Amino acid sequence: MFLLLAVLSLWSLDRHRDENSSIPAYEEADGNGFSTLLGEVEAVIYQGLRQLGVQTFQVRFRKAAYWNKRDRQREFTELQVTLDSDQSLIELERLLEEKLRSVGRKVTWEARKQKPGPDLELLVKLDGIVTHRLAISQRRDEPSEDSTRPVTARLAIVIDDLGYDGRLARRFLEIEGPLSFSVLPHGTFSESIARRIHQAGRDLLLHLPMEPKGYPEIDPGVGALLVDMTSAELRQTLRRNLDTLHDINGVNNHMGSRFCENETKMSLVMQELKHRELFFLDSRTTSNTKGHTVAVQLGVPSAERDVFLDNIQSPRAIRAQMKRLIQLARLKGRAIGIAHPHEATLRVLKQVIPQLPNQGIELVPVSELLQVKIPPD
Repeated sequence: MFLLLAVLSLWSLDRHRDENSSIPAYEEADGNGFSTLLGEVEAVIYQGLRQLGVQTFQVRFRKAAYWNKRDRQREFTELQVTLDSDQSLIELERLLEEKLRSVGRKVTWEARKQKPGPDLELLVKLDGIVTHRLAISQRRDEPSEDSTRPVTARLAIVIDDLGYDGRLARRFLEIEGPLSFSVLPHGTFSESIARRIHQAGRDLLLHLPMEPKGYPEIDPGVGALLVDMTSAELRQTLRRNLDTLHDINGVNNHMGSRFCENETKMSLVMQELKHRELFFLDSRTTSNTKGHTVAVQLGVPSAERDVFLDNIQSPRAIRAQMKRLIQLARLKGRAIGIAHPHEATLRVLKQVIPQLPNQGIELVPVSELLQVKIPPD
């Protein structure tokens, strides 16, 4: 009896070690903390607007841009804010400056008033680079009755990098709400995790490894698509990856900051996805990605990631990124966040997801947010 218990204990210990085997690094790190600081800046901007009583319908999302500056990814957001006649422009300017000052010295701003143009233009900079432009105008008349109607926005959250921790995957599946899940093709528990996701009726994606700029020092894992592969090698590797999991709805890239910039290689990937009637979610690991553009050109249902929720694995940083995702959803009508299987992420999502309906936010599968535009002739 003692021998039997000892064997069972060793088996249990071995299983515990397998299910928690190390998860490969997911995306190129944001070494300078830019994404976290950007999330804090956006959070305080929206806090200032809400504190003055500005409603969702008074804010319009005008523009979003991504680019590289000194080998660092940058993002730019432009908002148009229309204040009611009883909302003070001076008070809003004071609130925003007070809140931006609290973020730290890396954040600076410039307030301009010029005619013609908005009553106030606020330019916000991080490390001297403009990241936000707020064009704020004062309404001279009373708002119409329809303008106060509540606006419901939709957002999707994709949990990436599944395949190496069966228990943690199950705990994410237990969260109430239609999270979407992306599974690596050759993980220790990829098949069993994918089966559970499909049985739960959730969106299931293949998390397709692609070559990053730091390769081979940065390893995307088994089955990676590499730029130097021939067309035949690329198709064979891609098909082998796709065949590892059953019942997938779509694909998103794992790493791929180098591969996704190659339009020819991405075209080969999209042709196969189109043949299999799969969608593509561009994880945007590089601002110069061609993934979404090529997908649209070839008629593959596609969307792009808006926010990485947990590049910094602390509850405070994840909550800040979640606030940013919610505000983008409100402004654009829809937004997509990507997260990863970490304990801190699990705790934050369990807290914030039940609160989304009270904030006018609907959590939906990522497949519901796909946009396909027919390119002009």
